[in-house]
Amino acid sequence: MPSASTAVSTDLPAKPRILIADDSRIVRATLIKHIEGIFEYREASDGLEAWETLLIDPNIQIVLSDLTMPRLDGYGLLARIRASKIARIRSLPVVIVSGSQDQPEQDRARAAGATDLIGKGMQPDALLFRLNILTRLISTQAAFERGLEARVKQVYGSERIDLSSPAMMGEKAAAMLEQARAKSQNFVLLTIRIGLQHVALSAYRAPSPEAVVDAVGQLLARTVRQSDCVALTDAGEFTLATTSVRFSGVREFAERVCAAIANAHLIEDVHMLFVASGGLVALDDIQVRAEDGTLPDLATMRRIASRRALLGFNQARSGVIGAEEEKRSLP
Repeated sequence: MPSASTAVSTDLPAKPRILIADDSRIVRATLIKHIEGIFEYREASDGLEAWETLLIDPNIQIVLSDLTMPRLDGYGLLARIRASKIARIRSLPVVIVSGSQDQPEQDRARAAGATDLIGKGMQPDALLFRLNILTRLISTQAAFERGLEARVKQVYGSERIDLSSPAMMGEKAAAMLEQARAKSQNFVLLTIRIGLQHVALSAYRAPSPEAVVDAVGQLLARTVRQSDCVALTDAGEFTLATTSVRFSGVREFAERVCAAIANAHLIEDVHMLFVASGGLVALDDIQVRAEDGTLPDLATMRRIASRRALLGFNQARSGVIGAEEEKRSLP
C-alpha cells in the first residue's frame, strides 16, 4: 500500500517520486531504506497494483519493478507502460530489479522496454547513483522538449506539415525504388534514431518525449525535397527515402541533419547527450547485394538502415553509419 507520506498532489514533489513494485515486503523495505529521505516513494505488491498506481499518480517519475509477481508480472507491467495511451506513463523509465543473472531473461526485459536492470544485491551508493542519473535525464528531457518546441515555433511558426504515415511512406518508397531502377538512378534510405543518453551510463536509453519527436519530425519535413518522403517508423525513429545519382550528396545531407539535431545546444548538462544516429543504405551499396549480384528489395534496405541507426545509437554516436562504419564496428 502507498506510504502515508505519498499523497497525490497536482504539483511536482520537491523530491522525485519512485514507484516500487515487488511482491516481497522484505525487498520493498530494503529498497525504501536505501532511498528514503532522498526520494519519495510509493509501494505496490504486484504489477496490477503498480499499474493502477501509475494511472492515479502523475508525480511518479521512475518505476522499480520485480519480474516475478502475482496477478501481473514485470513483463506484463512493462507491456502496459510502453503501450499506454498516456504519454507520461509510456515514457517512464522502468528499472527492473532482479535477483536473476540469466542473460535470456535480461534480454527479454530489455526487449520489452526496460530502461535498465539492476541486481537485488546492488550496493546502496550504486543504486542511488543510477537513480540520480535517471532523474537528471527526466529533467533534461523536459528542458530539451521546451527548448526544441520553442525553436521550431520561432523558425517555422505554428503551421504544421503532416508527415507520411509508415504505410504511405512504404508505398511511395517502393515506387521510388522501382523508378530508380528503371532510370539507373540511386535510391537511398536514411533511418534516424534519436534519444537522450548519459555519458557515464551507456546502458540507459531514455525515450524521447513525444513533443521532441514531433519537433524533430517538423524539422525533417521542412528539410527534405518535395519528391522525397519521410515518416515516423518507430518510437524515436524516422525513415527518409530519396533518389539521387550522387550518393555523397545524400550522405552530406544526412550528416547535416544528424548534427543539427544533436547540436541544437538545448541541453546544459555536459553529461547528457542527445544522440541522432543515421543509418544509411543505398541501392548501389555493394555491401547489401545478394551473392548472385541482385539488388536488395525495399524491406531488406529498411532492415539494414534501421540496424545501422541502432548500431550508432547504442554507441552514443551522432552521425551517419554506412557500410564502412558498420564493417569497422563488427568484432
